[in-house]
Amino acid sequence: MNRLIQKFGSAVGARIPSRPHTALFLLNAAYAANELRSKYFPDSRLLPHQQYAAQINNRTIREPLVRPEDSAVINVFIPCELLQAAGITPQFVEALSGFLNGAGCERAFIDYAENYGVPQTYCSYHKTLLGAALSLVLPQPRFIVNTTLACDANTNTFRLLSDFWQAPHFTVDVPRTYSEENVAYVAAQLREMAAFIEKITGRKQDREALRMAIRRGNNSVRMYREYFRELAGKRLPNNFSSEMFKITLTHVRLGTPEAEEYFRLLLDDVRRAPAAGREIRILWVHTLPFWQESLRGVFEGNAKYQLLCSDINFDSLCELDEDRPYVSMARRLLANSLGGSARNRAERVLEMAKSLRADGVVYFCHWGCKQTLGGAALTEELLAKEGIGTLVLDGDGCDRENVNDGQMSTRLQAFLEILEARK
Repeated sequence: MNRLIQKFGSAVGARIPSRPHTALFLLNAAYAANELRSKYFPDSRLLPHQQYAAQINNRTIREPLVRPEDSAVINVFIPCELLQAAGITPQFVEALSGFLNGAGCERAFIDYAENYGVPQTYCSYHKTLLGAALSLVLPQPRFIVNTTLACDANTNTFRLLSDFWQAPHFTVDVPRTYSEENVAYVAAQLREMAAFIEKITGRKQDREALRMAIRRGNNSVRMYREYFRELAGKRLPNNFSSEMFKITLTHVRLGTPEAEEYFRLLLDDVRRAPAAGREIRILWVHTLPFWQESLRGVFEGNAKYQLLCSDINFDSLCELDEDRPYVSMARRLLANSLGGSARNRAERVLEMAKSLRADGVVYFCHWGCKQTLGGAALTEELLAKEGIGTLVLDGDGCDRENVNDGQMSTRLQAFLEILEARK
């Protein structure tokens, strides 16, 4: 870790127990400075779409910290078009915890959560969020909304936050199987969620704003599909941080003008990219340990290897019907490859691995994520039948003190060498 960031993280951590508002002030100041840097002095090593994603992610994190009264704490799968139509900014677990990790202070919040009684085996993204909230560093949002999709921690985390903050809370229950009956069930809940937001904010839903969000989202999805068609034959540099930033644009900011601009830049960049050559093409499953220099350095600035995409960023490429928004949002949730049986996810990974001409798949078992861990053997078996090698890699996407860095790096390098020998 950069020494300056380490000192900053220590300064924030030291103020958490007795001066949480000072800790928040330091974080806000750092994120404001980083937003200006990313806007006016972007990293020249990054492509335009990556520079833009860094800027938008920083803004997405900072706005709820500055104006919590116009924000909602959410999980990544909630249909955020409904929040956009209400003028509410989302704050979601993985992004906030990732930014706290980037500030070098995630461990202080994890320690606070564990001392509060949160189990050590709990997801470190959720522990970081809980530590930030329970320590009073994270400001109370207007309300909380979440789905039950994909992650068991969602239910417990958001219920605890609602009780602690005494904040209004709405959960969308997403069944494990796709059926028309379940589509109607989820659509009814989404209508209730819209009414819940209207009641809490005191503002009627802007139907035209919702339609516009859906149009922008659909246009973004069409550009994204075209991007994947192009990527199948292209060499496009990628890195862990940019791929994590993409989750914000493919999920909670989808439907905004910023997301639409991002996908336009993404498509432009891949169209200008050179044709694929002899590089080893890697598809990633689950979150990425963007802070882990020994792993991220393998793909950054290395022409031998290409990081194609994380499966979280192609979990559901569904367009919505602006005349039937709740039904089509329900279909998108139920069609998500991270929901239901582990086979859903495995088959989607296989489909994209073949489509993008991946040489291998890294299946990252993030600490505390039982769903991902449980599907590892099935996915590895399915890919092996198609001749695609898989590395199941245990690690932690958020807590830098909870990894065996040397072992992980050695295993990744050995896996890549095997793929090179095959090619």
